[in-house]
Amino acid sequence: MDHRLAFKDDFGEPVVLSEAEFYLAYDKKELTIDVDQPYLDTVPLRRNAPPDLSCFATKHSTEALRRRAYLDALIGIDTSRLSGNTDLKKQIADIARTIQDGTPPSPSTVRKWATRYGLTKCVVRLVPKHTQKGRMAAIHGEVEDVLERCLEDAYLQPERPTVAHLYEEFGGRIRDINARRLPAEQLKLPSSMTVRRYIAKLDSFEVDRLREGEFAAKKKHRNAIGKLEIEKILDRWEVDHTLLDVQVVDPETGEVIGRPYLTVIIDRHSRMVMAFLLHLSAPNTESVLRTIERAIRPKQAWLEKFPQVINEWRARGLPLYLLPDNAAEFHAYDLILAFNELGIEVLFPRSRGPEKKGGVERFFRTLAVDLIHRLPGTTFSNVQERGDYPSEERACITLAKLEEMLTLWIVDRYLQRPHRGLNGRTPAQVWRDGESQRSPRLPLDLDSLECILAHRASVRLHHYGVEVDSQQYHCEDLVELRHRLGERPKVDVRFRDDLGHVWVRDPLRNTFLLVPNKDKRMDGLSRDLYRVARARTRKESKNNAKANAHAVLETYRTITAEAKAAMDSNKLRKRRYAAQSRLDKEGNARETPAVQPYLEKPQLALDFDIEPPALQIRPRAF
Repeated sequence: MDHRLAFKDDFGEPVVLSEAEFYLAYDKKELTIDVDQPYLDTVPLRRNAPPDLSCFATKHSTEALRRRAYLDALIGIDTSRLSGNTDLKKQIADIARTIQDGTPPSPSTVRKWATRYGLTKCVVRLVPKHTQKGRMAAIHGEVEDVLERCLEDAYLQPERPTVAHLYEEFGGRIRDINARRLPAEQLKLPSSMTVRRYIAKLDSFEVDRLREGEFAAKKKHRNAIGKLEIEKILDRWEVDHTLLDVQVVDPETGEVIGRPYLTVIIDRHSRMVMAFLLHLSAPNTESVLRTIERAIRPKQAWLEKFPQVINEWRARGLPLYLLPDNAAEFHAYDLILAFNELGIEVLFPRSRGPEKKGGVERFFRTLAVDLIHRLPGTTFSNVQERGDYPSEERACITLAKLEEMLTLWIVDRYLQRPHRGLNGRTPAQVWRDGESQRSPRLPLDLDSLECILAHRASVRLHHYGVEVDSQQYHCEDLVELRHRLGERPKVDVRFRDDLGHVWVRDPLRNTFLLVPNKDKRMDGLSRDLYRVARARTRKESKNNAKANAHAVLETYRTITAEAKAAMDSNKLRKRRYAAQSRLDKEGNARETPAVQPYLEKPQLALDFDIEPPALQIRPRAF
């Protein structure tokens, strides 16, 4: 009377809604309409939509339309209009002539259709139930039990036996069982194709887990349901290393010295390359610290070394989160302390999960295809792709030249091209727009940044200064500090890979002092290689006495030369000698080799840290 609708909830209590309230809940999908009402106490948790006619075979959907033509002509809106069987039969015959149907249905069949058609007028309910048909499984009963035992023993194993081996074992067991039974009780061996169809119906994840391992199965059957959304720049950095597919040569001798490593940091929101570092040594804590420092600092001083770069490189600032991999260098104690001081939270992904930092992984692929694989001396991605290309003979690019090419490619090509993941915008545009939402935050003092991103140690302050890795560092301010702290005090020291200087903390003034090395020959030398040289010198010393600085320095130079020579085999060394010789095999003069244009010493430094004068001491306060 008042146009209200009465329902019952799951507990049988009445629920009365007006039409407006009902249609409002219907429009917001707060209620579900179910014609069959198969349940009274269960509410579906997943939203879904029923199939339409296009989800069925063409002949089945055509049959549903044929049935609806009969029902629409017979009953219209009210199902009570169906006549008796005699009159209904005549009506069906007239409709069949009208729609030109040669096989009209019987009255009882039409009544079944009308019951299913109901008040909903849903044509899908008239589709023939052929999808519910089926046949009994070909493998069942005792034969299935035997096959399941064979699967466990002869197929679902880490050695990954083939289906042919399984079927051979299965057939042998069936024959053994039949040998002990009467002819009427023997089991029938299914065909090989039947067994293959049975295996195809098994849970593919469980099969791969037992045959290939749990990690391989999870990787193969992984699901990417969600999507990573990074709202602003500097929210998330991704860092990783890769071994570039190109051979570099020595700038003085032209010899191939191997493939360099590349460490890259990517801003995930804008795909901006924050910084990169080329190095020949394996990735370590020092390479990570140097790359992070480059990523934080502005790039204007770096681009001054490359005047051919046209566009600006606006990457700078401190991030909120850093996503590395689980390599040992990212778990170093000095690195974690540096991140804590800078306010950077490290998000370690699961082991062997490269998809967790897909931005930097995709960058490596773009770099390889667009630049590295097009350079002379490339090794390509694999042996099949490389073919007969002579990488060592064609190599002519120095490490400094490769660094120049990388800078030019990143700033003027990669950052200026539309990116599919950025809806057609370039990384440079996204970064520039993102600066209005979050201004990059920089350290107040770059010297303090170097102290933070450094190795840490607590050493004694002697009358000759401080000693780190058998190197002595001293200056006038340390003399004054020692007098003020007393006899043999301990001080905090920060040091980098460069042996030229260290930072010593003055606890009274709470500042760090730049203290140079007393041996000026150590400026620019690598600390890691020097440690190896010192250990070798001590080992080779006959009297086991403490090695002097001159012997260690000579060993350092020897190790550096051996490291370059060990990059290649004896066979490659012979090839380089033949390629660089000015005489061919017959003793005739030949043309200048292609590597000559790159024999000059590199003009581009790998590290853009500006070192202060050796005796200058600049206290800095945090």
